[in-house]
Amino acid sequence: MVVGALAGTAACTGELGDAPGGGSGPGGGRGNGTAGTTGSGAGGAGVGGAGVGGTGVGGSAGTGTGGAGGTGGGSTALCPTVGVNAGPSVLRRLSVLEYQLTLQDLFQLPTVPTVENIPPDQAKDGFRTYSVLQTISSQHLRAYLEKAKTLADELLLDTARRTKVVGCDMAAAGCLKSFVTHFGKLSYRRPLETVEVDAVVNRATANALDATDQFRYAIESLLTAPNFLFRVEVGAGGDLATLTPYELASRLSFALWGRAPSEELLDRAAQGAIDKPEGLAEVATTMLADARARGFFEAFFGQWLGFETLRAPTVPPAGWSDTLLPEMGKETSLVLGDFAWGGRNFLDVLTTSRTRVSPALATFYGLPAPAADGTLEIPAGHVRAGTGLLTHPSLISAKSDGDLIAIRGNWLRKTFLCRHLEVPPDLSDLIGDLLVGLTRVEIVKTRNSHASCKGCHSVIDPVGIGFAQFDQLGRFDKSVDLGVFGVAPGLPDAPNPAFGSVAELASKLRELPEVSACLSNRVFVYANGREPERNDACGTEGSTQSFAQNGNSFPALLKGLVTAPTFRVRRAPAAAP
Repeated sequence: MVVGALAGTAACTGELGDAPGGGSGPGGGRGNGTAGTTGSGAGGAGVGGAGVGGTGVGGSAGTGTGGAGGTGGGSTALCPTVGVNAGPSVLRRLSVLEYQLTLQDLFQLPTVPTVENIPPDQAKDGFRTYSVLQTISSQHLRAYLEKAKTLADELLLDTARRTKVVGCDMAAAGCLKSFVTHFGKLSYRRPLETVEVDAVVNRATANALDATDQFRYAIESLLTAPNFLFRVEVGAGGDLATLTPYELASRLSFALWGRAPSEELLDRAAQGAIDKPEGLAEVATTMLADARARGFFEAFFGQWLGFETLRAPTVPPAGWSDTLLPEMGKETSLVLGDFAWGGRNFLDVLTTSRTRVSPALATFYGLPAPAADGTLEIPAGHVRAGTGLLTHPSLISAKSDGDLIAIRGNWLRKTFLCRHLEVPPDLSDLIGDLLVGLTRVEIVKTRNSHASCKGCHSVIDPVGIGFAQFDQLGRFDKSVDLGVFGVAPGLPDAPNPAFGSVAELASKLRELPEVSACLSNRVFVYANGREPERNDACGTEGSTQSFAQNGNSFPALLKGLVTAPTFRVRRAPAAAP
């Protein structure tokens, strides 16, 4: 069991893999140094990896570390240096969440519709937005058709919603064509051509059972079409194409709201409102102040930090109830929401003593009673004081079997520093032979001394040791002696690695510039459905700069990403040989 977990967390490889994407570190530059040396980034100096064969986090404009260094203007400051470019992107199917949110708007539903029969999106590194993984199967197609039929049936039975969505008397001449024109524009995220409208209307007229069924047929036809199910971006042509106004409006809406653009946004795009940088910035500012942005990025936080799915203990301790699981996730979501959207310095979420808990959660985890709204300022001296997210039970509780020292250390570096470890396939047998029959303490000591293991474990185990007094549910147990493991707590990526508490670890982590660069990197993945490459440096490092120059404001980071010149272009994938 432990051996499997060690392999799963890329233990004992002795190597530090490339930053996400294989071509760039967070912020778009790659550091080529090894073992903590300084490598060169896209626009300045980057910090090299903390292990053999490490790739570092590229610097931003000027000289700095991790993408936050240097001075200059807003998100476009780097673009004159590296040029407006973009990595290749493929045709993207709507994710399940994008599909749900878009349907909610199209049918003017009060809540997000359920989609039980649609296969879940495949995940990579926690994210379910990777376009290359969003394939489409016959099961998808059957489920899409079934959902379209169900929503159409419900709409036609709801007089109030039907009046708003259809927009005309269904028995009147020309109503079907008017509906297809309007509903089709919202579905395809662009005005339909006359031939497209006529094709849907003619098929509905010829094949439907009656006049009412014509509208049902039209809805099913539009919502199972590739122009609805895929985010079509062609641009003005060429290898690096500028998006059309409608395509830009669509990309902007999906990036900030996770749903198709509203009719108002499409119309503003047609009028040229987002043609120029200042116009797009104004629209983005308005969208970021809307509750739909906050709702969409709740899912980002869950995927980034890995707390969407929590696991109940196999042997529940005294006082445990499975009803605490959603309360654990809610605590983290509420705190993140406060710091992301409450006008605060987002990096303070790593060191805050403020949390939001239910009375039951506070009791189980030994916290003081919260205020009526769940707010709690953890008192000084408490083990969770000054630790921010790092001691949230939703994040450090066990989500799989295995050694939590390696799992937690690897999670922290991967999540906040974009340091990825991978285990070579041929190493599994060696790990098994080396560690079988050993106690937990012996395993930790062996993997930090054996040549095949210590290269990786020397950078993840010191971090994980700092959490060793927290059990599988994230409860603190001061009786655990950290000294028995023979590994001192430390954050190898920090200038002064040693720490004596999780609060001290949180403080050291917060000061690393790589954290901001990594956050920009992960937001890029969530919004663009792919890893950033060197060609994306204008956008990724621009968002990191915008974040830093605006007091580490999370909305400013998002605004920096969508207002960068690279956001307006698309590079077609290279043709297969």
